[in-house]
Amino acid sequence: MEKEFNQPGADSELEALKNQIADLRKEAAKYRINAKNFSAEKQTAEDQLKSLQEELAITKKENMLVKRQLLLDRAGCIKSDLVANIIPDDCEDIESWIDEYKRDNGILFKLETENHGGGFKPSLINNLSPSELMNTFIRQAAGR
Repeated sequence: MEKEFNQPGADSELEALKNQIADLRKEAAKYRINAKNFSAEKQTAEDQLKSLQEELAITKKENMLVKRQLLLDRAGCIKSDLVANIIPDDCEDIESWIDEYKRDNGILFKLETENHGGGFKPSLINNLSPSELMNTFIRQAAGR
């Protein structure tokens, strides 16, 4: 091997190899830095994804709670915000659960009143009592 290095072109080949090794080391360092940056960006993206998933889960839970409160309000519940929290999360038929709960805890629901009419008053018509109708008729007949 000593004979190879003593040859006149061996020094230039050795320098070329050293330069090539130095270039490869620089390139490897660049790749290591890029890999570190990529892993940091990946970790940041994973953290953002995790926080978005948590936020989505919270939003879904709030949405479910609002829907349940709306159903309870429609059923006439006085304290729908409190009753909505005791509905089981895995309850699939909420309306039947509310009906059953209403039967068992009637005090938490408003009494249903039946409206037999008589309160309707169109905007262009006056609901007058019989004596008012008679007075109006007499006035019109007298021309007043």
